[in-house]
Amino acid sequence: MDGDGVLILLIGLVSFVWHGSMRAREQALEVVRRTCREMELVWLDENVTLATLGLKRDDEGRLRIRRIYGFRYLEAGHLIREGVLIYMGDQLASLLLDTTWQRS
Repeated sequence: MDGDGVLILLIGLVSFVWHGSMRAREQALEVVRRTCREMELVWLDENVTLATLGLKRDDEGRLRIRRIYGFRYLEAGHLIREGVLIYMGDQLASLLLDTTWQRS
């Protein structure tokens, strides 16, 4: 493969990952919006932040892109809490509220 082919392949790969990340972020925004509404929580900043992006094997051993998003919310009118969404590929794997988690 010549230099142009490698460049095209690299651009395609970056585009694929970027598009998947934007789609996962939009899904994460909707999940947090719905969860906060249903649980009567106040979603601070109405935003999610990408905390971790990497490769990890799923439960079936397949290599997937794992994205971990964080967000903050207000509970009981005055307690600021943090939540985490974990995506494996384009599927929501976990939604964790008021939890301590460590990057791995």
